[in-house]
Amino acid sequence: MGDSDHATPNLEGITGPYDQNSLLIYGGGGHGKSIIDLIRLIGKYKIIGIVDDGLQSGEQILGCAVLGDDTILEELFSKGLRLAVNAVGGVGDIGLRVAIFHKLTERGFEFPTLIHPSAMVESSAHLDSGIQVLPQSYVGTDAKVGFGVIINNGAIVSHDCVLGEYASLAPGAILAGGVHIGESTQVGMGVTINLNVIIGGKAQIGNGAVVKDDVPDGGIVHAGQIWPPR
Repeated sequence: MGDSDHATPNLEGITGPYDQNSLLIYGGGGHGKSIIDLIRLIGKYKIIGIVDDGLQSGEQILGCAVLGDDTILEELFSKGLRLAVNAVGGVGDIGLRVAIFHKLTERGFEFPTLIHPSAMVESSAHLDSGIQVLPQSYVGTDAKVGFGVIINNGAIVSHDCVLGEYASLAPGAILAGGVHIGESTQVGMGVTINLNVIIGGKAQIGNGAVVKDDVPDGGIVHAGQIWPPR
């Protein structure tokens, strides 16, 4: 998108100054809608609006105004806004989600971890910032979850699992104990990964796959496949 294509910012929504619990949502698509509901249910944060490079300023997403595209980030920060939520799911292109995290970090924003009240996170689990734990999911004993991870609806992360930065678990994914998921890896819906399996970075595990052994960096396990292939 060139500079001439940027939508006119909704300056009426950029009032400030903002308190420590005010935040913006980057991304107004389907995952963004889920995040809006999650934030409202938590009740701690005030959503000041949505930043989205593909939506028109002034649009409403579940009652939240689209303020503009990424050109307004510096102004929001200058008025005291410090918190941002990356609500771009990145399905099929995790690089886009990672790039948005970098963009927001470069401008000084910080990222709260959001945990749905219906999710269960054991007290010994270690969660970094920017993580999103969605409804009915589980994070087990001594699990370690890296920056920017998505644990989607009903996903299970068993004891001693390690999830690298930006990894994404789709709804219903099941990780047995001691599973390692590499950075920027996507695990599809209903996937089952066996005990102590290591999934490399930037791998893609298709919906409904059963993974019984390690997957290399950049590996692809197709939907419904049993890995390793027979």
